[in-house]
Amino acid sequence: MALSSDCYSQEKEFEQMSLTPKTTINLPIDYKILRPRLEYPLWDKDYDIFYSYLTPALKKTQASLSYNDKGVVTSIIPNSIMPHAQLDTSITITNEANLIGTWRMVVFRSVRFNDSVYLPTRTYYRLSDTLLDDKSKDEAFAVLTDKEFKLYAKEVGETKFKKEISTKYKVENKRYMMLYKLFKSGAGVSQFGLDEKGYLVLNYPKVIEYVKKGEYFSYYTIIDQYIFEKIK
Repeated sequence: MALSSDCYSQEKEFEQMSLTPKTTINLPIDYKILRPRLEYPLWDKDYDIFYSYLTPALKKTQASLSYNDKGVVTSIIPNSIMPHAQLDTSITITNEANLIGTWRMVVFRSVRFNDSVYLPTRTYYRLSDTLLDDKSKDEAFAVLTDKEFKLYAKEVGETKFKKEISTKYKVENKRYMMLYKLFKSGAGVSQFGLDEKGYLVLNYPKVIEYVKKGEYFSYYTIIDQYIFEKIK
């Protein structure tokens, strides 16, 4: 009963906090996104650097689905630790104590990035970045302790906050947040860090790859990006 009462109290507190207009920030669509250089052999060299940040614990979380349609192999990684568009490697968590507190969401959007290469000429291409969705007008608060992550959200038009996430978390290699219930191998992994203004940037990537042997590779990274401002 006490747990239910605490949850209700917290949700009421968020309702009061949300009456105060939140900070409005205008950020480029590729804010703090790092991608390989569009040149052979630099693209592969730049991409391979990302492998150095991975740990055995992160690698155990990966799962993918692949199928072949008329010679084109499609691979889908619902939660990728190796997208070609990554959180800038300069953004890290150097002191985990800075995470503890209550954070208000100021940006929540989904962005698609695409790079491709035509293999016969080793020519690289980059499509324009695409904003798929922007829900920054919704309300969300993240509460972090030294071990737990909770997210409360209220969509535009709704009257009450709902607890969307309540789970354990672990910071991996100062760059990744692993959210899990029982086993880290089943964790959802985000790339995250604190930028120079103190905003908490959290990117949740999905990857779709199309490959036709000897002809082309095409990489799509879809990132759900959350940016939070610390309020207490």
